[in-house]
Amino acid sequence: MFRRILATLLVVAVAAVLALVAWPELLGLQRAPFLALAVSFRGGAVVAAVVLAVLLTAVGLVLHGPQRLLGALALVLLAFAVAVSGVQLTRGVGAPDVPVAQRYDVTVLSWNTLGDSVPAQVIARAARENRATVVALPETTEDRARQVARLLGDDGADYRVFSSSQQEGIPARSTSLLVSTSLGEYRRVTGIGDTHDVPSLVVDAAAGQNAPRIVAVHTLAPYALDPVGWRADLAWAAARCSERNVLMAGDFNATLDHFAGLGTPEDQRSSGPGRSGGQLRACRDGALATGNAAVGTWPTSMPGLIGTPIDHVLATPNWRFTGFRVLSDEDAAGSDHRPVLARLRPAG
Repeated sequence: MFRRILATLLVVAVAAVLALVAWPELLGLQRAPFLALAVSFRGGAVVAAVVLAVLLTAVGLVLHGPQRLLGALALVLLAFAVAVSGVQLTRGVGAPDVPVAQRYDVTVLSWNTLGDSVPAQVIARAARENRATVVALPETTEDRARQVARLLGDDGADYRVFSSSQQEGIPARSTSLLVSTSLGEYRRVTGIGDTHDVPSLVVDAAAGQNAPRIVAVHTLAPYALDPVGWRADLAWAAARCSERNVLMAGDFNATLDHFAGLGTPEDQRSSGPGRSGGQLRACRDGALATGNAAVGTWPTSMPGLIGTPIDHVLATPNWRFTGFRVLSDEDAAGSDHRPVLARLRPAG
């Protein structure tokens, strides 16, 4: 009798923990220590749960004593895998078609280049082939960004280069941004703070121009025992989306789960499993809008559906995403991140 009670308690405890991993937003724990990391790899969690369920079932067939306990645990794991798979399917496992750009479209390319590990020629080729008008480059130095701009300039495309570094000599603590002159004149915005340890950039169009504020984001990763800095970085990014006309791109070190609770009150009221976390303040996630939000961007050593989608392009509602793609054909370029591409069109 006592062993049966212990077995029941074990099954209930495992089910409770897996329920929290499947939907930590239910209790507002999506940015809590440990859970922030556990919820990051939903695709990998599905694979691990299925493999473990199969192993427990196989052991149960050999060892008849704990057969019921192992069977119950296997069922819990399979239920978890089904629930998380449902979330992934809701977010979208890939709709990579990006339509041809029209006259007023803006194309955003974002790529964490792992501290200048990606050659300038490769970045320029990706920007050129996809006709990028905005190129956000976390972990890219100003020198490398200017090399990219010169290569693009050789093809007749003119870009303004912005860059920020929080520690000279360490490329990973730099962030650069290329903005096509076709969008007009831009200037860097100062006096609004920054993300911790790894910098972000904000640029505004010159006065009188009806062009968007552009934000290149790089946040800390939630590796610390209590990731206070990471949470502050996400809050900083969300605050940049309080304007009416914003494009934001970069390495957020956060999935849609981590975004939950940082959107508008309307977004929070309508959120649920799979759709929660689609916004940072007024900015909406392009991958979720186009059915690509379950495709992982990091690391390149894992297939897209097992990795974690932490690189994003977001925009305020005056922009409509017409296409989004995770560029998996650049896995051998030198970075551990996949670049992401979004095409946007003015709404209305």
